Amino acid sequence: MLFKTCIGSVVLLIAVGCTSGASLKRIDDYIFLHDNSSKVWLVDKLLINKNDYTPMRFRYKQVVVFHETRNAYFYRINEMGDKPGAKTYYWLDRTKNEFGFLVGRKEWLFEIKHLSRTKLVLKPKNNSYPYTMVLVPFPEY
Repeated sequence: MLFKTCIGSVVLLIAVGCTSGASLKRIDDYIFLHDNSSKVWLVDKLLINKNDYTPMRFRYKQVVVFHETRNAYFYRINEMGDKPGAKTYYWLDRTKNEFGFLVGRKEWLFEIKHLSRTKLVLKPKNNSYPYTMVLVPFPEY
């Protein structure tokens, strides 16, 4: 009896949900980068083909801080607090599968290979940057 009641409730919820005119809103892809404020990402890998050119020592790796304002700052971990980060402007265009940084007057253009809350893989386009970048959220220790 309880099983039939549960099944009936689920069917009723589905029927009401499908006929209520409710629609799903697409999530803005930028939220993965900045979490509606700012978010720190670690440059986990710098690759040319399958060769990894990431600094071996953690303190020499870079982080990117993405802000909701579409500004991003690059820092080397061992220089944080001592030197200002390199300020860039960033954008993404899912229709073209592109991601870009504007660094001064130079544009770094990438193909988005993967974009999620836990990983961002950017492959350079038009030789605008030497490395494929793999970014992950900064680890909590």
